[in-house]
Amino acid sequence: MTAKFKFILLYFLSWVIFFDLMRLVFFLYHFGKTKHLPFRTILGSFCYGTKMDLAVAAYITAPICLFVLLSLGIRFFKRLPVYKIYTIVVLLLVSVICLADLEIYSSWGVRLDTTPLRFVVTPKEAYASISHIPLFFVGLIFLAAYILFYFCFIFILKRIFFQEQHHFKIQTAALLLLVTGALIIPMRGGLQQTPLNQSSVYFSTYNYANQSAVNPVWNLLHSAMSKGNSGHNPYDYLPEERAKIITDSLYHSGSILDSVIRKTDVPVNVLVVVWESFTEKALHVSIKDKEVTPRFNQLKKEGIFFANNYASGDRTYKGLPAIFSGYPAMPNTTIIHSPGKSIKLEVLSNLFRQKGYATPFFYGGEPEFANIKAYLLQGGFDPIIGKNDFDKKDMNSKWGAHDGVVMKRVLQDLDRETRPFFAAWLTLTSHEPFETPVPTVFNGMDTKTKFLNSLNYTDQVIGEFIDSCRQQPWWNNTVVIITGDHGHILPDTDHRADDFRTPQLWLGGALNRTGITIDKPVSQLDIAATLSAQFGLDRTKFPFSKNVFDPETKPWAFFTYNDAFGFIDTTGRLVFDNIGRRPIEREGTSGARQVEAGKALMQTVYEDFIKK
Repeated sequence: MTAKFKFILLYFLSWVIFFDLMRLVFFLYHFGKTKHLPFRTILGSFCYGTKMDLAVAAYITAPICLFVLLSLGIRFFKRLPVYKIYTIVVLLLVSVICLADLEIYSSWGVRLDTTPLRFVVTPKEAYASISHIPLFFVGLIFLAAYILFYFCFIFILKRIFFQEQHHFKIQTAALLLLVTGALIIPMRGGLQQTPLNQSSVYFSTYNYANQSAVNPVWNLLHSAMSKGNSGHNPYDYLPEERAKIITDSLYHSGSILDSVIRKTDVPVNVLVVVWESFTEKALHVSIKDKEVTPRFNQLKKEGIFFANNYASGDRTYKGLPAIFSGYPAMPNTTIIHSPGKSIKLEVLSNLFRQKGYATPFFYGGEPEFANIKAYLLQGGFDPIIGKNDFDKKDMNSKWGAHDGVVMKRVLQDLDRETRPFFAAWLTLTSHEPFETPVPTVFNGMDTKTKFLNSLNYTDQVIGEFIDSCRQQPWWNNTVVIITGDHGHILPDTDHRADDFRTPQLWLGGALNRTGITIDKPVSQLDIAATLSAQFGLDRTKFPFSKNVFDPETKPWAFFTYNDAFGFIDTTGRLVFDNIGRRPIEREGTSGARQVEAGKALMQTVYEDFIKK
């Protein structure tokens, strides 16, 4: 009897040790962030993270307890292969999750959840997103960890469990049932009233330290079980009436129409260029006196430039509804993956289509990716030009056709268009793996340099595109809006809010003012209501968007990611962690009022999503 319990205990503790080693690997893999943490904080991550490690170890050990219990009466469960196969399979799955989590955090700044599973239906695009990962290094870690723990588990199985047992079967069975039932305690994180959640392991003012305490296997399982519950608002922060009052005050508007589009005898065209991963940080980066975005830096002096513009979310499938429907991103789901809900959104393209406009959408990749095509079609974009509309010889990227190729198609189709147009072009090249079809400008093979080179390439393409547009007869009655679908975690800064700051620039011959820089905080969400106001459309169809050219509109921006939100206004910026229930970044004099405003928005948006 003693051998069986010793086996279960060692098996359980071996998994706890495994997760400790994986946390150590996490710290080493992200050493650039780890080196800024005090040593005591690093130790705290191990200590506080033990709760989740014990929980996952308990889940993994529970079937083993059942097998051992069954072995008392069924000979099959006394066989070594049963335990060996189970351990090999679980160890493989857990190792893959832990090692995939390393690069997920590098790329997205969050621990692994179910978000990557949405890309399983498009494996080529998923591979393109991860092909820049140092696979040899990650594979080496995986192999070493797998071999080490494989032999440890097999040793435990052979040397301890398979000692002969001849007595106390009834007593052993009762104790095994008790042990199995006791695993519920670590599974729920202890005997406290509230079950284990992410906030249970949050302990520091350093968000990276809190994130490192999270067990990626637990986080993935928790994400899978919780995200399907769309009938419950997880951000029920305030009384409903209080949330409404705050939200309504944020969207207060006046009746003054400040038109920035000159009157013409013909309908004004609109072209929205959505620049993949376009981050405001890149505008200020120069390497050996070479700017990353020299053409955009020049163009921003020639139109209306919003210097303090923020994306609503952190992925393309969140950015598109934000831009074209003024619908905010949500931290743990997205409306574009729910066609039954997204079909209820108004889309700018549909409003312009009703006015007789052509509404083409151009993209070098596959529009089906992440359910984008369904949203575009429901929104009245037609035709949708995608990867299959380009020659194979132009497939220079793992994602599809490079921006230079697509740019020529945009010019060609718009030049042939006989109707006014509301067109959109989603660029591609500055998406992972950051491949460019031309020689790079900046030397280096690290991810940051590749990313900056890809932005530099697209910058040159867009500069050439605008030069060509100026030569077209439709330029004088056209507005071009350039903005990012989202920002980017690179280049690194000390402020998470910087990762969501993405430029917004209005150009075109139809503008009645140029050379203007607007410094007040605005959002990509505001494009929908602002364009609607300029063109006399019904802007009330975009309740989460505001007209930035209305002098009575309050200047603010709001974004979400993972399980946090950011709120920016004239007092400063803050980032609030919904798990730890506290600000993790604060700049300026922003404080309790801004936190309450962000909470009201979180609550209101999610409630709207549930009701759709």
